[in-house]
Amino acid sequence: MPPAASTASAPKLTLRERNKLRTRKELLDAALEVFAEAGYGSATVEAIAAKAGASKVTLYTYFPQGREQLFQEIYEDINNQLLEEATEVYQAEGGTYVERIMGLTRALLDVARSPLIGRFYSIEDPALDIALDPVRGHASRVWTDLIAADLAAARSQGVLAASANPNALAVLLVGAMRSALSDVSQERTDSQDILEAFEVLIRAI
Repeated sequence: MPPAASTASAPKLTLRERNKLRTRKELLDAALEVFAEAGYGSATVEAIAAKAGASKVTLYTYFPQGREQLFQEIYEDINNQLLEEATEVYQAEGGTYVERIMGLTRALLDVARSPLIGRFYSIEDPALDIALDPVRGHASRVWTDLIAADLAAARSQGVLAASANPNALAVLLVGAMRSALSDVSQERTDSQDILEAFEVLIRAI
């Protein structure tokens, strides 16, 4: 006879714990807004704390490394969302390599459609080199590997004529996706135009 299902519920958070979680989220939300508006180099701990209605002491209590830690956490959260999207695309049954790569492109452009997140994720700033080191390229590397494997499989099946190295092709495609993200988030290009052009590009490989 199978054991009875446990009826024990997860312990409820105390008011103090809920307040700490809320304050942490408010600081991250404020940081996202400040980074998206000012970039990384011009964003200050003072501006982030003020946007969250908190003090610098409170900010450093939750994020001891200051704006660097805030930026990394927001950036990695977006990375993880994109990796989840990639997992869904590649775990779906059926479909062609074109459809899967287009699925990844749509997922990235969805990020661009959220003004704050799109501008944040496409920030280009020399001051970011140190801050981004631990998280830079996390999602891009995984996406590149997935696309490279997909292209290699398509070529071995005779449905991809390109003789170029699949990994090199994947690097170029992911780079084009990131460039498109920046243009769409800055409203320099329409996302639907990008999708249509990207499909033409992939089918021409």
